[in-house]
Amino acid sequence: MPNRLCTWLIAFGVFSTFTPILASEAEIGEEIYRAKKSIVVNTDCKKVWEVISDFSGIAKWYSGFTQSKRVGGSQGQVGEVRELLRSSNGQVVRERLIYLNSNEMELAYTHTFNGPVKESIAIVSMSNLAGGQCLVSWSNTMKLKEGQEPSNTVEKFNSAYKRVLEDLRDYLTKIGI
Repeated sequence: MPNRLCTWLIAFGVFSTFTPILASEAEIGEEIYRAKKSIVVNTDCKKVWEVISDFSGIAKWYSGFTQSKRVGGSQGQVGEVRELLRSSNGQVVRERLIYLNSNEMELAYTHTFNGPVKESIAIVSMSNLAGGQCLVSWSNTMKLKEGQEPSNTVEKFNSAYKRVLEDLRDYLTKIGI
């Protein structure tokens, strides 16, 4: 069964699950790309969700950002905006929470300032596995800026998502979850 967020986004024309695909009729020929990484962690998804759903708290556990803070919207609500400071280059990035479903343990966000691509929707989702494990997936469906090379851009996202998931796993281990 497809996850509910993807079904909702597809129904409203936000993206399709094919990579690359054509966008809407108004943007015929503009390709959309997808990056995705997953990891299995040795704990229940509800515990992982407590960490992930703290949208503006990502710098507590992800080494890719030296700082993260809420700069708009209400904490833990759709519309929350976080400002992030990249560890690699000090660049400020802002992202807006556009979907949050605690029952399904999934959220989505988009870049609103200094995003690395033209447009994107990032999705984080979790599924409980047998033996008390949790499958955590992080993906991004994106339109590239002019001149961006698709395979390099997708590989950069895949590399970043691999690191964010490994940092998440290490943080959960460190705090005893």
